[in-house]
Amino acid sequence: MAPEASKDARSRREPVKEDADEEHEDTSSEEEEDSEEEEDFDGSEGDDEEIMVDFEFQDPKEIDFHGLKALLGNYLDGAEFSSSALCDDIIKQSTVGTVLKAQGAGDELDPIAVMSVVNLHQKKDTAYVKEISGHLKKNCPKHLREQLSVVLAEKGIGLIINERVINVPQETASPLVEGLYDEIGWATEDEPTEELRESFKFTKYLMLTRVFQDDDQEANKKRKREDEQPLVYTRPEDEFFHKLCKWSFQWKARDSEDKNDIEVLKPLRLCMLVAASSIPQARSELKSMFESGSI
Repeated sequence: MAPEASKDARSRREPVKEDADEEHEDTSSEEEEDSEEEEDFDGSEGDDEEIMVDFEFQDPKEIDFHGLKALLGNYLDGAEFSSSALCDDIIKQSTVGTVLKAQGAGDELDPIAVMSVVNLHQKKDTAYVKEISGHLKKNCPKHLREQLSVVLAEKGIGLIINERVINVPQETASPLVEGLYDEIGWATEDEPTEELRESFKFTKYLMLTRVFQDDDQEANKKRKREDEQPLVYTRPEDEFFHKLCKWSFQWKARDSEDKNDIEVLKPLRLCMLVAASSIPQARSELKSMFESGSI
């Protein structure tokens, strides 16, 4: 079990954008100011001004249920699934998993990011695992279907739940990743029963994420295959996991999801299988990227 102080120690202060005109409005009510701050944090248009927001890394709690449901709303390309049960399991598994909250961003109660893990074999009979498995099988290319089916039925597979709002500072990625895999390691030693300790001894991790791809037809004329087209990773950790994964596949996201202002970027979903033995390298490279200031 991770000591409570470990998450308190990972509280961070990062810059976000705020409307520059807001500080000059003397007649706005407190309610209107809160609304403006919340809209701007969610990515609404306005003059850019950096403000410092405290981010807290916390154990999932019951009060986070509705916020978690909102974060998981597009987990399956907007298709409805049994997300309530998944949220309940994330909350019950409080020793492994983290929610990120922004203090002073307008709504201090709802998490703006979550990172957790689900033991697929242990939860194989739940509706949400069946629905997630079915969604992945439906979008999996023929040459990987057998391998995917084997993984979905295998013991020791952890499904990584990693969702966050679009403008969470990228600097939060490393502490989220560090926190999750630290807690998984602690759980294999500190959970009160052998069954629980064994349930966190993962050999591989299945990850489902979002990426973008250059859809400029002129620029892609010389590229013969889709997998030769470079990907744009919305979460910095995904690039390192993808580089080290055993296999991966991608498919076009629903048109209603991942809207963006750059028309040449095509939204995709990416599924990848990463060996547990590759996680330390990915963690190290992610951490080094931020320490070197290359992002």
